[in-house]
Amino acid sequence: MKKLLLSLILAIGMLSTPSFSHEHHAIQNVHKKDKIVYITRTGAKYHESSCRYLRQSKIQTTKKEAISNGYDACKVCKP
Repeated sequence: MKKLLLSLILAIGMLSTPSFSHEHHAIQNVHKKDKIVYITRTGAKYHESSCRYLRQSKIQTTKKEAISNGYDACKVCKP
């Protein structure tokens, strides 16, 4: 939720300032820090996209969000 609010504030700021390029890079840097990982419908671990345990379901999320929701790292793919 905080990320969404931050993105919205930055996007509004870009519209009102002429320094679009600088603000655009700031938003990209925020998103680069959030590594994309995957969870399953029934599991308690988060995984890399190529992990063998993602055969049944593959739900995209961020590593930070997965950890905050109680998921642990997979010991096979080690995301």
